Amino acid sequence: MPYSGEQQQWIRSHVNTDLIGREILTYDSVESTNDLAKSLVTDWNREGTVILADSQTRGRGRLGKSWHSEKDLGIYLSTMIMPELPPENMPQITMVAGVAVVQAINQFSQERAHLKWPNDILLNQKKVAGILTENHQDHGHSGIIIGIGVNVNHSRFPIPLQHLATSLAMENGQSFDRLPLIAALITQLDSEYRSFLDHGLPSTLHQWSQNSEIFGLHLSLTQGDVTHTGTAINLDERGRLVVLLDTGEERAFDSGEVTLIS
Repeated sequence: MPYSGEQQQWIRSHVNTDLIGREILTYDSVESTNDLAKSLVTDWNREGTVILADSQTRGRGRLGKSWHSEKDLGIYLSTMIMPELPPENMPQITMVAGVAVVQAINQFSQERAHLKWPNDILLNQKKVAGILTENHQDHGHSGIIIGIGVNVNHSRFPIPLQHLATSLAMENGQSFDRLPLIAALITQLDSEYRSFLDHGLPSTLHQWSQNSEIFGLHLSLTQGDVTHTGTAINLDERGRLVVLLDTGEERAFDSGEVTLIS
């Protein structure tokens, strides 16, 4: 069922933020919360407005992949921010959102979630949440859309996703009330974004690294038609993933599809 008026009021009463979440719009079903958030870009007064939907019919992740957005079971939300950042620095916002999401999930999950570069949150090596950030310009206005999807109470996934995806319920052996997690997600996102604006990227990178298990792991990283293999070392000062390639070369990547190699 869609979020009731009582549930909407509960969420709003438990979110006390400066920017992100000062306005929360709820919907039963939308094609994509990110697409709906793009309509806010022309009005700077709507910065930080959160779009929250009970389901998506065309939810998507990075690289055009679809996001399984089943009704009543997950959290699907987006917001629009207007930082003074050049487009090439947009991945920094993905890292800010990643820190916020993993910290919010770990407030409720007995099984600890971890970050996988660049935009995934894993539980027991399966994807439990993802982030999609997009630049959007409209009539001379520009903003960054942050989309967040969390698998909360799913008990199963389509066959192609079964070895890749999981949910909080599946990994913890219990169902979860989505409302406290929604409030925590919005609160953490606002807090991490304000910290980023006040202190810059180094604090975010430290928090990201503290919440990831990727370093020291063997992985493949695909960019277009080229796949590299190597061992993740750390993040550089720009948030790029530094990999010691199997060829012996050390290289920093600013994008790519990462697969962990067991």
